[in-house]
Amino acid sequence: MAKSMSHIRLLSQILFFTLLVQAAHAKENVADVDPFFQEMPIVLTASRLAQPLSEAPSPMTVIDKNMIKASGFRTVPELMNLVPGMYVGYVDGNTPVLSLHNSTDQYSRQMQVLIDGRSVYMPPLGGVNWSSLPILFEDIERIEVVRGPSAASHGTNSFYGVINIITREATGGNGGRVSVTGGYATDASASLGRNSEQFDYRITAGYRADRGYSNDYLNDHNQTRVANFRGNYHPNSSDSLDVQLGASNGVYGKGIMQTIGHSLGQIRDDNLYRDATGSSSFQQIAWLHIWPTGNESKLTYSHTTVNTFDPRLCTNTSVCNPRDPTTAYSYVPYSVYGQRDVLELQNTHQLNDSNRLVWGASTERAYASNPQLLISDPKVNSWQIFAHDEWRMSANSILNVGTMFEDNGMGYQSNAPRASFNYHITPQHTVRIGVTSATRSPAMMERYIDDRTAIFGGGYSQPTTPLLPEKIISKEIGYIGEFPTLNMTLSARVYIDQVSDMILVDKCVDGTLDCSKDSWKNIGYAEFKGVETTLKYFWDDKHSFLTANYVYQRATLSLGSLPSQYYGVLAADVQAYYKNENIGLFAETVMSNSGSLLLSQRIADSWQLSAGYYFRAPIRVLDVATDVTPEKRMRRLDMRLAKTFKLEKGRSAEVAAILQNVSQDEYTKYDTLNAEVNVLFTRRGWVTASFNF
Repeated sequence: MAKSMSHIRLLSQILFFTLLVQAAHAKENVADVDPFFQEMPIVLTASRLAQPLSEAPSPMTVIDKNMIKASGFRTVPELMNLVPGMYVGYVDGNTPVLSLHNSTDQYSRQMQVLIDGRSVYMPPLGGVNWSSLPILFEDIERIEVVRGPSAASHGTNSFYGVINIITREATGGNGGRVSVTGGYATDASASLGRNSEQFDYRITAGYRADRGYSNDYLNDHNQTRVANFRGNYHPNSSDSLDVQLGASNGVYGKGIMQTIGHSLGQIRDDNLYRDATGSSSFQQIAWLHIWPTGNESKLTYSHTTVNTFDPRLCTNTSVCNPRDPTTAYSYVPYSVYGQRDVLELQNTHQLNDSNRLVWGASTERAYASNPQLLISDPKVNSWQIFAHDEWRMSANSILNVGTMFEDNGMGYQSNAPRASFNYHITPQHTVRIGVTSATRSPAMMERYIDDRTAIFGGGYSQPTTPLLPEKIISKEIGYIGEFPTLNMTLSARVYIDQVSDMILVDKCVDGTLDCSKDSWKNIGYAEFKGVETTLKYFWDDKHSFLTANYVYQRATLSLGSLPSQYYGVLAADVQAYYKNENIGLFAETVMSNSGSLLLSQRIADSWQLSAGYYFRAPIRVLDVATDVTPEKRMRRLDMRLAKTFKLEKGRSAEVAAILQNVSQDEYTKYDTLNAEVNVLFTRRGWVTASFNF
């Protein structure tokens, strides 16, 4: 608690100082203030309706282009440091880990991730392959993050939250952009767009690469090539056809060098240095029709694939010893392929002056191939029906209600209702009370797992009972306030999330004394409680700003049902496992205190200086044993200095220098092995030059 109070005092002092220094720049006449300060940002993700942030049914964070640029970040996972309560970790330099509640393994299966409304949550492992996302950073217009369950709008797996990456429209104008980066990162990109009377398009291609953690222990470099096309055909004022195509192809270093003495006095490679490959692609076509009444219908089809290949995956570290002629090898080529096809119809109706309705249906086919892990090549066919209604009960009160009925294709149907009441105490001050529920369907690796004779030493088995979806009920009270004379907004909320049927390891399902096989089972009940706050302050005509977040949260875990062997032959060992390594450690899997500050100041019109400060308490990932050291606390400072050059004919250029971890805070990374826990995030820097024409 003392550390928590010290962070609150630090944030308060910085905010007070910034407000005091910039007070002279504030405009005294409210009418002269930029409309950006007078209105909340319009968001789309929470309910599928365009709404001011103050009228959305869920707590949201919007990361706009100014924040993206000021942060100096190069990837979407890094940007999530700006989201209250979001954990951002790394298994290695090319394997990010994200979680909104932090109780996660590296696959982060409890969060939906969308690009322009298209899910990139892929079978069979679940989660997102962040490194091979077929999107370039420069094409991102903004990111909307729903900080709470959103299955009513986006279906199963929108469990703890939703990240919706919204890219630039093809109608962005005529012109192009070229950018190159050198230093720790080696990036390059180019884009070209053209507009005409009936057809607009944008083509983007690029390359991103870096050296990972830049140490002698991990082989975690990454190189990814990306290409995208977006076109919009609009023959008349009522119809438009939006086409998006994209692909990525990358090489990602894998392997751990570990020197261990043994009887032969040789070096053992537990996980050989090697290069894995990954690729992804998508095709999406959307037809939008505006009816004479102003209502809209949208039909969308998307096809998404992900493919990864590891040429030599170690399946059993006790025998992976290629330099010891007396030991058998235990390496296998490891390939994973996932595919998703989705067809969706969405209709938006303005029923009357006070009521809007969005409704629709979708059908989805997911296919996976993972010979080393799954029983066969499973195919899952699912469908959804959804509806959301926004009723403006009076000038001050808005009721949002919605639900999605879903068949997950695994023998289970669910309903995910949501209700939110937003009351404007004044036009600038709003209180929101909300209750929502969601489910998370088992990932294919949980539902269709093989005995793993070819991987992980045969240490897992099929579930002893059919897995049910996880369930969550979330309750919250929120506040959003606008202070136009100060050019400031303030939001806060308190919440309690209750998770039942949580899928955890079912220990020792074979009942043998050596406990050789584990499985999965719905046995957990978790409760999360917290307080979130966000402050945004602007000055100098919105070119300078401060964004601050702070979160305080707690979590508990209990057994909602019993493991298969809880009273079996190994009862004492099994009970001790859950007491010490699950229930006993669960509170440590949530960042008790975390926050961020992003400050950006324009200097003499053409210079921009920004600084980001990010902190979090120590944290332990969910799938670790008691003997693994938790991640150390993080106290990180990043800085960016940019110079803009205005050229002839509307052209411009910018040169920016970025330095991460300026203070050289030696915080550790996500991991399940003590040998890797001590790999540090070191200081790193690069320079980016861009030219707009």
